[in-house]
Amino acid sequence: MNIIKIKNIYIKINISMLAAFILFILCGFFIEIIIITFTILIHELFHSIVAKKYGFEVEEIEIFPFGGIARFEQIKTIYPKEEIFICIVGPLSNFIIALIFIGIKSFYFHSYLIDYIIKVNILMFTINILPIFPLDGGKIIRSLLSLFIGYKSSTIKLTYITYILCTIVILYDILNGLTVNGIYFSLIAVFTIIAAKKEREMAAFVFIKSITRKTKELHKKKNIKVHILVCMKTLNIKETVDFFLPNKYHIFIIINTNGDTIGTLTENQLIEGIYSYGFDITLEELLIETQK
Repeated sequence: MNIIKIKNIYIKINISMLAAFILFILCGFFIEIIIITFTILIHELFHSIVAKKYGFEVEEIEIFPFGGIARFEQIKTIYPKEEIFICIVGPLSNFIIALIFIGIKSFYFHSYLIDYIIKVNILMFTINILPIFPLDGGKIIRSLLSLFIGYKSSTIKLTYITYILCTIVILYDILNGLTVNGIYFSLIAVFTIIAAKKEREMAAFVFIKSITRKTKELHKKKNIKVHILVCMKTLNIKETVDFFLPNKYHIFIIINTNGDTIGTLTENQLIEGIYSYGFDITLEELLIETQK
């Protein structure tokens, strides 16, 4: 349900958040749910402002009971530096707000309202810096790892970490009798696992988009950094693309079992090989095809 538009960004309340809103009000926690909603909104607005600076058009912000999400008009690949800055400003905004109200409190302006604002913002900051998907901390770690092991491999590794940590949370809550707080955190864990699975499924699509964006920038800038990889001839394309690093053009030196070089392949030849022969063709077979 769209409720307001801020700088061409629609603010949407998810139906589950609407239900939580009604429940909080009926239980006498009107101020609390207002603070939670605005804290989530500010967090996502900071993400959106920085995203716009990098040329990403944010279509809407949807608010859930567990947090929020900023949706782009179209899915675009994000380079590590961009993703790090976009992700980090959300938790940073919560940290700064908490510090501001801690400062206000230090001047003896004690009130339940101030204490609750501090509590919610510290909680938002703490949760969002955890190294799991789809939280900001997970995306920041993924961006850093992608510089060394590639986007796809780092996404898979962070997804497994997410599954493990969330499963531990659910099991812990079950063993402790599923209290009200336990049920709440278990639901968050389930929501996080689902979101992490979607993040992994999107990795292949984002990879292809990154190739397109990189090609355009190569034509524009006329040069780009190179990453040279030495690969066994028996390696297939599917295994090879896992080593793609962002912002770099790849050249593959193909060697046989004796360690002798039998040829080289460029990134473009590898991508064309995917379209022509699929992911299962080996580098030796692709090399032979390119030499015909």
